[in-house]
Amino acid sequence: MKFMEFKYKDLYIKVHTPLIVTREVIENNKKQREELIYANVVDIDSRVQAMIAQFHFGRKSSDVSFYLSHAPHIGEKNYDKSSFVVKPIGKYKHLSQRENDTFVTGIIVSEKVLERQKDGFVIFAWDGNIEEKLFWAMDRFYETPLLEEWTRYLFNQLVKDNRFVPLSVHDFSGDYPDLVVYDLLVDEDILDDYISFGLKTGAIVLIEDAHVKEAI
Repeated sequence: MKFMEFKYKDLYIKVHTPLIVTREVIENNKKQREELIYANVVDIDSRVQAMIAQFHFGRKSSDVSFYLSHAPHIGEKNYDKSSFVVKPIGKYKHLSQRENDTFVTGIIVSEKVLERQKDGFVIFAWDGNIEEKLFWAMDRFYETPLLEEWTRYLFNQLVKDNRFVPLSVHDFSGDYPDLVVYDLLVDEDILDDYISFGLKTGAIVLIEDAHVKEAI
C-alpha cells in the first residue's frame, strides 16, 4: 500500500492507495513526468472526498502534483522512504463507496477511460485479456467495420507502430496481478488503412473468402 499526498500552499491531504495507472511522457528520450490515468484511494470519508475535490479545481496543471510513498505498517521502521510524483492531466470523473463504518473507497479516473477522446482511448483488461478488450473497444467506439478474427493482426500492427501503447500499472497491494492497460491512439482512417493492407496482403481475410479457401 502507498500513501497519495497532495500539497498546495497550506493545504495537505494524505490517503492510502492500493492501485494507480499512469502514462509516462517521454520527450527527447528522457522521461518528463507521469500522468495519472486512474487511482483507487481508501481512507476515512473526509480525506477521500478532499482528495477527489482536488481534481475539480481550475488550477494550472503545473501547480498540481500528487506524491506517492510507502505507507508503513504500525511499528515498521526499515522501509523505502523514497517517493515519486504523478500529475493530473485533463478531466476526471470519480465515484466513492463506503466500505464500513470507518473507510471509504474512491475511484478517480480520466475521462479517456470512460469514452473515446479525439486523441485516444484507454483500455483496461483486468483479466489480462487485452486482445478481447481491444476488439470490444474498436467495435463499440469506432465506425470501421471489422471482424473479431482480425484482432490479433490489428493488435500486432498497432503495437509495432506505437499506436497501442502499454501504460504503467502500479499495483501496491498485489491484488491486481493480471491487470494490463493500453492507450489506443488511432482514428477510423488509420484502422481502415490497416484493414485494407491486411486484406491486400492476405494477412486477414473476409469470412466468405475463408470458406472458399477451405472448400478448395
